Amino acid sequence: MEAFKVRRCLECGEGRIRPVTKQGRTMPYRTMLALEIPTEVPIPTCDHCGSEWIDEQTAAALDEVLEQQYRTELQARLKLALQQIETYAQISGRKLERLLGLSEGYLSHVDNERGNPSAQLVSALALVAEDPKHRLSELERLWSVDYRARLCQNTHA
Repeated sequence: MEAFKVRRCLECGEGRIRPVTKQGRTMPYRTMLALEIPTEVPIPTCDHCGSEWIDEQTAAALDEVLEQQYRTELQARLKLALQQIETYAQISGRKLERLLGLSEGYLSHVDNERGNPSAQLVSALALVAEDPKHRLSELERLWSVDYRARLCQNTHA
C-alpha cells in the first residue's frame, strides 16, 4: 500500500486533501439509505471546504466494511420482522415460506445465520410485519385459485 500524498483541493483550490477519520459519517449503500462509516476508515478530505475525495483504495476499504455492516443490518431486520410476524399472526414458518414462494426450511436457514437474506426477502417480510394478519390474508388471496378471475372481474366492472 503506497503512502497518501497530500495535495491541493481541486474543488476550492485553497485547502489540502488529507486522510481524515471522524465519527458520524454515513453514506448510502445498496438498499440502505445510510450506513455509518467506521471511524477507523480514513477518507481523503479537504481541510478547507470539507470535500471528500474517494480514491480506489478508499472505495475498496469502504466496500469491505459497508458490505459487512449491510449483511449484519439485513440479518437484524429479518429477525425483527420474523419476530413481529410470529407474535401477531401465529403462522407457521412452513406456511409463511409457501406464501412467500420460498423453499421449505429457508427462513430457518437464514434466521439461524447459515445464509444471508436478500434485500428482497427482508423487504417482503418487513412489509408483512407492518400488519401481519392483514398482509398475510392479502397474500393468501393473491395465491388463491380464483385470484385472476376476481381481478379480471374488477377491471371489467
